[in-house]
Amino acid sequence: MNACSVNTVLSDGSFNNANPGGDAVHTRPASGRVASSFRKASPGRAGPGKVALGRAFPGRPKKPLASRRGTRGGTRSTQRGVALITILFIVVVATVLGVTMARDQHQSIHRTRNALEQGQLKQFALGGEELARQILYEDFSENPNKDHLAETWASPELQFEHPDGLVELQIEDLQGRFNLNSLMDLTTSRGRQQQTRFVALLTTLAIDPVVGARIGDWVDPDQVVRSAGAEDYAYLGLAQPYRTGGQPMVDVSEMRAVLEMDPERYALLEREVAAVADPRAALNVNTASAVVLQAMIPSLTLEMAEGVVAMRDEQEGFDQVSAFLAAAGSPPGSAAALVGLGVQSSFFRVTVRATLQDRVGYLTSVIQRSPIDGSMHVIYRDFTKRFQPRVQEVDPGDNPGLTNV
Repeated sequence: MNACSVNTVLSDGSFNNANPGGDAVHTRPASGRVASSFRKASPGRAGPGKVALGRAFPGRPKKPLASRRGTRGGTRSTQRGVALITILFIVVVATVLGVTMARDQHQSIHRTRNALEQGQLKQFALGGEELARQILYEDFSENPNKDHLAETWASPELQFEHPDGLVELQIEDLQGRFNLNSLMDLTTSRGRQQQTRFVALLTTLAIDPVVGARIGDWVDPDQVVRSAGAEDYAYLGLAQPYRTGGQPMVDVSEMRAVLEMDPERYALLEREVAAVADPRAALNVNTASAVVLQAMIPSLTLEMAEGVVAMRDEQEGFDQVSAFLAAAGSPPGSAAALVGLGVQSSFFRVTVRATLQDRVGYLTSVIQRSPIDGSMHVIYRDFTKRFQPRVQEVDPGDNPGLTNV
């Protein structure tokens, strides 16, 4: 059995292999790395006569001190970069939030200002309507039995100024136009007479009389088709089907829905007709146009009607319908001629144009005035219709600062 060899380290740092069996002893110098890694073994683990070398021959050399320091420095730089990116991200988020809040606040202020100005504009328009009510009431108080175009309410220059703008208004007698709602009932002599008069008006305007029958079918409540008229079945067959009104018109714009009503016909009719709530409201001969007056009396030509209108305006209207018939050359005692005619009005349309700084608002109202006590109430109101105020021609010689419009 071979004896065990013992490795010892000499004082000069070399290894001595002591072999008890008398074998030769070989020595070699120890490297600086082994010497530097030498450490004394603990008494519990090293046997007698043995010296522990620890990691005399490490499998993986340790990194130099400089390398370890460089690694720690790189880690710190990475941490600083992450912190900088985080701060920049927070700044960006804060900036975006700030801009968003400022924008929302600006829009909120803008919306509030718009709502406030629109509210003020609406009140100014309603003020114009109230002014029209006062004018109409004063007119009734002065002359309750007659209405004509020489009265204050018919002036085209009704307006009042306020510190931030102007309110302009026009008052129009709806009973000075042919009432489309009077075509509802053909079972009465009055209804049939109104149908005949409307056909005469269409002929004067060079419009196909078929339009009269179709408008009559639109406003009547039944489904009985008039001659050349059209009820629901004619409208339900259209590409975009719909039904007739079956009730009185609220506004003349409903004529646009009548079958084959083109823009040219509508433009001609719109100036001469109205949608008065009362189908039995009489036509005021003191405010009607020559075209409408000609349709009322079969024997009256357009030239004669224009002469009657000129006479009427000179004497500030007729006091009675009989005076109008006499001026028109119609027998005064004709009962048929008197039907549906009058010299007093109860339905007026008020159009208001209110200006507030750079904003403009509109209001269209229909006012019914009682023929008994002059009390009034609004039966229709629309803030969407626009209009341009009527401006009379002015002679530049009277005022050099004004020009003809």
